[in-house]
Amino acid sequence: MSPRTTDVWARALTATLTTRADPEALHAARRLLAGAHPQLNVNQGFATAKFALPDGRPARARLIVEELTAAQWERIEAAITARTPATSAIGDDLADPRHTAGIPLLPSAQDLSHHCTCTQAPAGDPCAHTLAVGLLLAERLRTAPAPLFTLRGRPYQHIKKRLRDGELPTAAAGPAPARVPSPATAPPPVRPATDHAPVIPAQQQAPMPEPADLDLTTARPALTGPLPPAPAPLPELSAQQALVADAAHRARALLTGTEQPTGTDTGSDLARFTALEHGAPFRQAAMDHLGLDVVSMGHLTLAHTHGGPAGAAAYLHRYTVDHDVLARAQADIQPLRPAPSATVVCEDNHLTDPAAGIQLRYGPDGRWHPYLAPYGTWQPVPGPSADPADAYRAARTAARAFRRTR
Repeated sequence: MSPRTTDVWARALTATLTTRADPEALHAARRLLAGAHPQLNVNQGFATAKFALPDGRPARARLIVEELTAAQWERIEAAITARTPATSAIGDDLADPRHTAGIPLLPSAQDLSHHCTCTQAPAGDPCAHTLAVGLLLAERLRTAPAPLFTLRGRPYQHIKKRLRDGELPTAAAGPAPARVPSPATAPPPVRPATDHAPVIPAQQQAPMPEPADLDLTTARPALTGPLPPAPAPLPELSAQQALVADAAHRARALLTGTEQPTGTDTGSDLARFTALEHGAPFRQAAMDHLGLDVVSMGHLTLAHTHGGPAGAAAYLHRYTVDHDVLARAQADIQPLRPAPSATVVCEDNHLTDPAAGIQLRYGPDGRWHPYLAPYGTWQPVPGPSADPADAYRAARTAARAFRRTR
């Protein structure tokens, strides 16, 4: 498939929005866009923007889009991967459902619903503000395919990775992956990544007992309740040794005043644990437990190095962030952007400036963690900050350093 734009997507969405829209509301929406340049936030399942009402109050408009199910996305991804070379661009031919396993990517009028705080239209009906959000979205789709995938429930980066790797959905085979110990969550036993099992002293074989004389004629009382559950097996010797070493490490850090906060989830605590000498042998087990490849595990380690447990959590998980938090962050970074008129994409807690190649992720610690994608995959860089402008500056500094090393 030769590279194309997604102009067909933009025209189709515009037609869906305007065919049955009230002409007066549609004209008002176009006047709004002619006189202002609102920030468009695109999230999974909805797009939002904020407009000023005549009395000075803000009108928060939301265009809600029906998300596709996981099963539908598996079929769509398989169809795209089967017919699209990894070097080609996602283009307007995917507007045809025949190329997406018969499942339309573009939403129909029945897939859209409208919500706005302006109260200028009956609940659920499109007003000028929600129509303006839709027209902004259509303009975004003219050259950028990412918003449509995000709206329908699957991040574009996931689609690109599947396309680049040529992966098709397959059922997992073989035994379950080994589990790794995590002091924060006290998980079940683990199997370390080592070639040698602990040596167990040989035991002398006990003599066989004499046959028991069973009385099978006398009635026996029936069991009146369930048997107690069997006790959980202890971790293997190497896992116990690693847990002891980790407890000693944390005790030393506590006594010297350098203790780091423990991760609130297994993934971020595994990032801390495997970065230490006693946890390094369990790196492969941690990758299996988290479902990460070698590159992703390296990025998780970097995220923990730069931002601690919260940085690792921001790498592994998505969080829902209030619209005003994202809007304030966009306003703070606007003077620093090399292409101020380019769009900013918001997906959950991710604030992405595609023109600059910079992404900020809002972590559970209230800081913005900077990311770059020099090889097509977002990777963490130093400089998380509670001020999004400082985090953006850190990302630009890292980008300049990267360009000097190429």
